[in-house]
Amino acid sequence: MNHAIVAATDALVAEIEVWLDAEEALYEAANEKWLGAPFDRPKPPRGFRVNWDTVKESWHDKRAPLDVLIAEGKALGFLSGTDILEIHPDHRGRGLGVLLSDFMLRRAVNEGYSVLEIEIAPATAEPFWLREGFALLDQSIHFRNGLHAYKLLTKSFCLGDGPRVDVEIAFYDEATVRYKHEPFVIFVGEGERLSDGGIQLPQRIHGYSPKLRDNTENHIRIVVEDQEIYFDRSKYGAAHGTSRDPHGNHFIDRIEMAMLKVPDHGHAG
Repeated sequence: MNHAIVAATDALVAEIEVWLDAEEALYEAANEKWLGAPFDRPKPPRGFRVNWDTVKESWHDKRAPLDVLIAEGKALGFLSGTDILEIHPDHRGRGLGVLLSDFMLRRAVNEGYSVLEIEIAPATAEPFWLREGFALLDQSIHFRNGLHAYKLLTKSFCLGDGPRVDVEIAFYDEATVRYKHEPFVIFVGEGERLSDGGIQLPQRIHGYSPKLRDNTENHIRIVVEDQEIYFDRSKYGAAHGTSRDPHGNHFIDRIEMAMLKVPDHGHAG
């Protein structure tokens, strides 16, 4: 199928709104029937029209890009930013969602994200997102309206011929540090000592846990050849190689060895 993904225009936005309105009208009619006999059948799923005005405002205000999938000469889907994707209801199940999902993942990687969190709407799209490698977020932890999911954007690195170094990377949340519990992420393996003294890891280590409502204050412990060189909040560890993506999620790709000691910001309490 010939297709293109292009930046939104007023004309394309208006075209999308036509089929979103039609989908909403069908929902309202079905919901009216369901309200008359709510125990006879499942509640009908609602489409995306209820959130469309917010997407348009974000686009008009340049807070989030809006891209449109053109296929068969028609606007059959859209992507807002890196977390909202929708396909025309009459054209689902034909691979169009995969095209937009791949585009979304490429954008997220190019913009420096290490984790993607999305809202699944309508809820009937859950199987699609699970096939795309996303996992559901626990509503009892995150307290968000609707159905949400996440995906770690993994990254591997080819190590060269430099000396191998034993390393250990562990991420902790505030409670596990305070009560000396086990980390929620631990990597034990080898990195490559580089000519500048840094150590390249074989893969990105993510300081993200779906079991935490907030991942922006997590701690990291870095051990090189059995020597602890850093144990503190990850956001203070840039001199040792820690990074944050645009949403504040922490990760580390390589260990910097320029400093062996940094001020204590209170990881013990």
